[in-house]
Amino acid sequence: MVTDDFYRALEDRFRGSRDLIKARQSVYLPVVEALLQRVPKKIIDIGCGRAEWLELLGERGLSAEGLDLNDEFVASGQHAGLSVIKGDATGYLGQQPDQSHALVSAFHVVEHLGFEKLLTFMKEAHRVLDDGGAMLLETPNPANLVVGACNFYLDPTHERPIPSILLSFAAEFSGFERVVVVPVNRDFVQNDLELMPTELSGASVVNKVVSALDQNFMQAPDYAIIAFKKADNEAIAIAETLVTPSALPISQKETEDVNALFARVLEAEKERVALQGKAERAAAEAAYSRQRALESEARARDIQRSAEEAQWQMREIQGQLDLSRTRLLEAAARVTAAEQAAHAANHRVAAMLNSSSWRLSSPVRAIGLAGRKIGASPGVANRTVKLGLQHAMAYVQCRPVLKQRVANVLARFPRVRARIVRYTGLQAAQAVVSGAALPAVETVERMTARGRSVYYDLLSARNSGTQ
Repeated sequence: MVTDDFYRALEDRFRGSRDLIKARQSVYLPVVEALLQRVPKKIIDIGCGRAEWLELLGERGLSAEGLDLNDEFVASGQHAGLSVIKGDATGYLGQQPDQSHALVSAFHVVEHLGFEKLLTFMKEAHRVLDDGGAMLLETPNPANLVVGACNFYLDPTHERPIPSILLSFAAEFSGFERVVVVPVNRDFVQNDLELMPTELSGASVVNKVVSALDQNFMQAPDYAIIAFKKADNEAIAIAETLVTPSALPISQKETEDVNALFARVLEAEKERVALQGKAERAAAEAAYSRQRALESEARARDIQRSAEEAQWQMREIQGQLDLSRTRLLEAAARVTAAEQAAHAANHRVAAMLNSSSWRLSSPVRAIGLAGRKIGASPGVANRTVKLGLQHAMAYVQCRPVLKQRVANVLARFPRVRARIVRYTGLQAAQAVVSGAALPAVETVERMTARGRSVYYDLLSARNSGTQ
């Protein structure tokens, strides 16, 4: 059996200081004050222990009575001037009249009773409470694995942990119409768990793991049920405000790292925008350069086409020049040939003019010229020419050397000889022209009409002379 002094020492070691317990219990004061404003009746704290709750209520001007079986706690409370009596919870409540209390409270008591006594306690509490009253029970929270698996058993008088669902159901079973479950004292537990900033990659997965650890290992070490006898109690809304889930804080260091990362990202984004601007300008310049290159290529093609056309025209001009050069060479050759022919003709003329035949025939030419000048009457001219020729023939006939030369010249000029014969008659001219034989004629048909006429005249004159 656990002695009273052992239990008192156990509480002093592991329960926490009086100030700590009063700070934890102060969370319920708004609900209690709201209840007492509507129902100004008594408050009984079952298992008051070191009487922190009674002291806290007294500091707020609220009178309350405490009940405990431990002589050490009872004596300590009374010594502190608090209303503390020794007694059993169910026995004390069984002696109280119906609806005589505004609040029945019990901090860390129900886990000591055993479940049958717990149900009896709840039914008696329901009976003695006013319709506007409520029951406040705080107990260790087995949902916190550290509490449920370890810390709960630090108190050797504990029966077993009671889940919040079971305790709230038992209150409803006992007649309470509205039960509010309030996790408490979480802020007084050392909890180093922190969430990662959601901006970080993979934060959602990591935060789920951290939240699972928090929900199972670091939940509120205690919870309370505030069971209202009637569901229309105005203090219910105040009790519900106490149910505020304590979210895990986001790591300050990680937040600073994220902010630093964001700053670097923003700086990198600025650099990216600047580089993108440069790239766009470079692209625009490249496009402009490409356009200029295309225009240059087009101009080059035009120039090349013009050059090809010019080259074709040059070839055509060259061809014309070559043709003109050829023609010039041909013309030069013809000029050269003409010059040579003219030179030869001049040479022949000069030779002829220097020849003795030309000098010998000068009288004939003179006579002919005189005849042309006389030419008023063809008959007179003919007679004059005939007379001149006869005198010339007579002159030549008297000179054998000259006669031979004249005959040789006339032999080369048959037409002249024929004319002389025609004008002087064959008899007169025979002595001169007989020195040279008449050239043989192969065929008359190959001669011209003029030649044939001269030929026949000569032939007729010869035949007449022969006869």
